[in-house]
Amino acid sequence: MSSDNLSWLLEDFHRQVPDARGLILFSADGLPTASSGLSEEDADALAALGASINSTVSTASARTRSGRVRQTLVESDDAYLLLTRAAERTGLLVVVAITADLELAASAVEQLVTRVGAHLATPARR
Repeated sequence: MSSDNLSWLLEDFHRQVPDARGLILFSADGLPTASSGLSEEDADALAALGASINSTVSTASARTRSGRVRQTLVESDDAYLLLTRAAERTGLLVVVAITADLELAASAVEQLVTRVGAHLATPARR
């Protein structure tokens, strides 16, 4: 699936979740794959941050024998960050306003991942 198709799907997410501030698909090594609602600078930074958070919580889960991490939620004063595994070696980070309906946002994330999950896999670096 091309980056243009991925961007269209991410923009569709914005229509479904009005309080979404931005979202990004990123590789496990922190490179942006596609984004919506973010500047290039923010996309680069959030891709690296998302990969780092995913790695950290996966390590914590392994150390506590908690199984595979399905989703990570970060709550700040003004926004939520939702992180999830979108496909093999691909993560998804979504920023939504603190006033967002989290159930709606989480459901939309799940739908996005389900719709395109197989196409989002990032090949391993060689």
